[in-house]
Amino acid sequence: MICPPNTRPLAVTLAAALAAVVIAAGPASALSCLAPSVAFTYGYAADSPANYVVAVGSLQATGPSNPPQGAVAEGGDINQMAGYTQAAQFSGMAFTGEAYTSPLTTRIVADVTCVAAWCGSYADEANALFFFRRDADGTHVLEINACPGNVFANPTPAQLQQVTQCYNSGDC
Repeated sequence: MICPPNTRPLAVTLAAALAAVVIAAGPASALSCLAPSVAFTYGYAADSPANYVVAVGSLQATGPSNPPQGAVAEGGDINQMAGYTQAAQFSGMAFTGEAYTSPLTTRIVADVTCVAAWCGSYADEANALFFFRRDADGTHVLEINACPGNVFANPTPAQLQQVTQCYNSGDC
């Protein structure tokens, strides 16, 4: 292609501009999560070496989070977020293997974690299905990460029944 002096073809100019934008923007990434499902979460809990308690009820924070501001950027870097914990009180019914008939009122620790710039978020729940990890010392821990899945707000009868089906079949 022959171009007049001191000019460039439009395609070369646009390509250079696009390259500059891409370089200036830095790496772009996004967090991709599977849609949360009771069956997947039950399977994860059942396969885990940790013990889990499945329960339906309410969860209410009992004080400030630690740290009080919630998730923080380590060293000011938004891509290096650090999670937080939140003390809370659970009140409801635990799954017994047949139904949600065992009264359970206990303190829990919500352990909110982050993956790069994405973090979970604690929220009080008036009615939800929970999967709590029970540590060796008896502490109930609600793991909340960037991809939701241990809390199912306002569970449907089908979601509650899914736990029973998974328990009875041993496969989810």
